[in-house]
Amino acid sequence: MHQTTIILALALSLLFIGAVSGLTHAVDSSTLGNGFTKAIIRGYQEACGSGGRVDPNFVSSYNNARAADFTDIDAYWFPCTGANNACKSFSTQLSEISATFRANKMKIGRIWVDIEKYSVCNGWNYGTSGNFDEAKELMKALRASGFKFGIYSSPREWGSIFGSTSVVLDNTVPLWFATYNNVETLELKTPFGGWTEAVGHQYTDKSASRKFDLSVFA
Repeated sequence: MHQTTIILALALSLLFIGAVSGLTHAVDSSTLGNGFTKAIIRGYQEACGSGGRVDPNFVSSYNNARAADFTDIDAYWFPCTGANNACKSFSTQLSEISATFRANKMKIGRIWVDIEKYSVCNGWNYGTSGNFDEAKELMKALRASGFKFGIYSSPREWGSIFGSTSVVLDNTVPLWFATYNNVETLELKTPFGGWTEAVGHQYTDKSASRKFDLSVFA
């Protein structure tokens, strides 16, 4: 999901759609008219060359969503990680997100932290035990931030990063997982991270238009 910037949701089945570019007012209006009532916008990019950065499209996408009468808006954070990258600390990355919220009077419900590898930046390359230590620091920074948050990942990514799908980081927070099986259910057929259920499931990265990722939420 690292290249996805926008996710929109239907009111009833909570079908999420992720667009590959910034949210335009035209897209907003049509999606709201079709029953999409929730948006999740990428707030922060891994951007390893600069240590992480607020997504350049974040504020404009948020403003366009608000202009089209979306009121239920979350953000997701793809943190900068990697032993060979000069990443800002997790607390600094979150502080930059928070400062953006304040400066633009943004009302964000939940931050979803995206735990997956991105080949361009080669993050999460500390070794499985080092990755777990790094993830614990990430969670510590999230708790200290005061943000309402959840975790986005997949069984495959979790096992690759931590060495086993049975590794538990914090299964008390909501899980939004990715398994591209084209099945619109929340069933977690491959439990991981100590979770036995999830609030969201990204079931495909290819909509009919090829512009969206699709998820279903509780």
